[in-house]
Amino acid sequence: MRRSMLRSAAVLMTAGALVAVGTSSALAGPAPVVQVVQVVGNGSSVHLSTNSVKAGVVRFNVSTTVPLASGGDSEISLIRLRSGVTLTKLLADFKDEFTDYPSIAARGTRELVRDASFHGLADVVQGFPMSVTESLAAGTYYLLDTGTAQPTLSSFTPFRVRYDYTSSAQPALRSQFTVKLTSADRFVAPRYWAHKGTITVANVSDTIHFMNLVPVKRGTTDKQIQKYFDSGVQAPPPFALNGPSEGSDVQSPGTSLQLTYNLPAGTYALLCFVADDVTGMPHAVMGMHKVVVLH
Repeated sequence: MRRSMLRSAAVLMTAGALVAVGTSSALAGPAPVVQVVQVVGNGSSVHLSTNSVKAGVVRFNVSTTVPLASGGDSEISLIRLRSGVTLTKLLADFKDEFTDYPSIAARGTRELVRDASFHGLADVVQGFPMSVTESLAAGTYYLLDTGTAQPTLSSFTPFRVRYDYTSSAQPALRSQFTVKLTSADRFVAPRYWAHKGTITVANVSDTIHFMNLVPVKRGTTDKQIQKYFDSGVQAPPPFALNGPSEGSDVQSPGTSLQLTYNLPAGTYALLCFVADDVTGMPHAVMGMHKVVVLH
């Protein structure tokens, strides 16, 4: 479900959806063997150039066929079920997370943390593809696009990561800086970014988060954003701008990825609409927003 600021008034009391993106280069030393997977979403499902890779560094080039004029997008998640959990159970967790009732949304967040590990990927609009690079362990994963439709069992695309007995440890990946998603439900990030590049997005908290970049008017402040959320109004925020709203999708605690992006220069708000696991309020409403400037 789309997380843009233009529709944030409609989700003030809901859980968010899932989002992210990147490529990266290696530090000094042998270059890692990077496997590339093309991921194309249509808002409700995904198409992959391959359904199987070896364990190690994987780069996902993420794009969407959802028409830009429709106002829709693809919100593509990479998910691995924990032992004993079924897709049917995960769907029930999502249903709780997406409810309008805070107590049930809070339960949904706790269920998602318990039942699956989320490895990001990206929320993208047409014309602004992103790349996500990360190291994956062997196992069965699933890709899911919730951009325009609620998930069903047929929405999940299996993705196998095979154990590679011949691979050696991969060198660390580098990026321009790291955005931290914290247990205080805050973004720790520089205020000024290049409008294109590669960053690391690291979830250092004890719950799930995502990072959406939403264009806002020049001069917008975090105080204004919080005042809007506190007001409870259902009208679009006065500081919202039309433009590509993109970012990294949901990440579990302890995960990190490299997001490669190319967005128009301007002012953006970082937002996370995951429901708090105690109150059920969206993290953004509780203060998880940060104004940054892309130049």
